[in-house]
Amino acid sequence: MDCLKGKTAVVTGASSGIGRQIAVKLAEEGCRVVIAARRTDKLDETAAQMPPNAQCLSVQADITNQSDVRALFDVAVQRFGSLDILVNNAGRGLKADIADIKLEDWQKTLAVNLTGVFLCSREGLRIMKQRSINGKIITVSSMIGLLPAPGFAAYGASKHGVTGFMWSLYWEAKKYGIKTASIYPARVDTEFFDSHGYEKRPSKGQMLSARDIADHAAAIASGSFLRTAAVVLKNSLKRIRGYFSMLFS
Repeated sequence: MDCLKGKTAVVTGASSGIGRQIAVKLAEEGCRVVIAARRTDKLDETAAQMPPNAQCLSVQADITNQSDVRALFDVAVQRFGSLDILVNNAGRGLKADIADIKLEDWQKTLAVNLTGVFLCSREGLRIMKQRSINGKIITVSSMIGLLPAPGFAAYGASKHGVTGFMWSLYWEAKKYGIKTASIYPARVDTEFFDSHGYEKRPSKGQMLSARDIADHAAAIASGSFLRTAAVVLKNSLKRIRGYFSMLFS
């Protein structure tokens, strides 16, 4: 993926799991990577996994905080001079029956999973428009954003909201040559899966790895995925090894 060399990517939720693997994969492909999350100790762990000579900048940020988000993107552009790729990956899980969901937990889930995607995408779109960059905005969602699941009302509502938002973003961004995509993983072998109320853990053979998702995200970012599968996937859904991609192109 030589076309990624020298590109600047911002990856949120890069402190572990899918976000960490996406950041590392993009760095391996030659991207200058800005990794963002709330926990600096976890960001340090991600930075330590970068390939030799990788250009990586760690930024502590709460994506539900408008000021933090603006500062994140300002720092990225100041440091690397561009923004070519945004990967919205930060997420919050919640498994609870509707009757048991606390308002605070409902609001936090929507704030991270939906409002955070809005705030980051808004800043990314603004920069790409202003600088006439034909960039990519990629959001890692969840299969629950397409198919309902019992016990995941708050999480599902937030992820369905992301699907609607990404369609709206598509219609606005395409006027400026900016491509958008959503990835909908099912079961992924990560800490996130272990810590959010899944009672029965499938075997590893039944789960995707975070690296699987990272490889897919990098292919979308490079444009190679669009070239090889656009006829099948353009504005449609396609089952691919346990996850869907929705490419808005």
